Amino acid sequence: MKTRPVCLTIAGSDSGGGAGIQADLKTFESIGVFGTSAITCLTAQNPDGVSGILEVSAEMLELQARAVLDFFPVKAVKSGMLFSTEIIQKLVTLQKNYNFDLILDPVMIATSGAKLLQDSAIEALRDELIPLSKLVTPNVDEVSLLLNKKFESGEELKSATIEFFERYKTPVLIKGGHLPENNLVTDYFFDGKISFSLESEYISGRSTHGTGCTYSSAIASYFALGYSVEEAIHKAKSFLHSSILNSYSVGKISTLNHSPFTEGP
Repeated sequence: MKTRPVCLTIAGSDSGGGAGIQADLKTFESIGVFGTSAITCLTAQNPDGVSGILEVSAEMLELQARAVLDFFPVKAVKSGMLFSTEIIQKLVTLQKNYNFDLILDPVMIATSGAKLLQDSAIEALRDELIPLSKLVTPNVDEVSLLLNKKFESGEELKSATIEFFERYKTPVLIKGGHLPENNLVTDYFFDGKISFSLESEYISGRSTHGTGCTYSSAIASYFALGYSVEEAIHKAKSFLHSSILNSYSVGKISTLNHSPFTEGP
């Protein structure tokens, strides 16, 4: 019988289906890993905005995660919306107890502008969780909050990877989707030794809802399949670009195609 590696996503549920747990599980399945989940929050949202957030208790989050980690041979954990200090600290405890490889997407603000991380939780994210992570994948707005400064060009983002690593001693991939230049989207990686950038064509007229979740869960998937972090990032970048390129219509908007290597409509 053929086996699949297992990934766990610890994130919020998106009722609109385009981001969060839903995007992560679609990505896992498309790439070929078995997806499991521990939900941090229920959200009432669609691509236009978030109209409600119901936090899951830290105790219930722990029960969900332990039910998965005690039963399945989890190869990688991806985290997204964590929302509160209590949930972050519970994830810290879980990582120390189970010693899993964590791909941390530091979800702070939705594309629509809604706050998905409480202000009081930023310190715990910075000081307690980021240093335990295998890789952190902030976008431009998130790295600005984590480093307390604005970044307005690709060269500044490249420098930000060095500053981030010096501060947190954790490998970082800064996603440049919010700062396209010359019709290109460029992401920047640094792990203290290796530095590289990845370029893809900027695709206009497509919804970007869920791109960050998809990118980080794709990295976790390829890592679980046995690729190095650097290889996983390169493959995930191609996966995300195809997901956007092959977007399809679902009424008012387009949405990512999480089976991007089949011909889109």
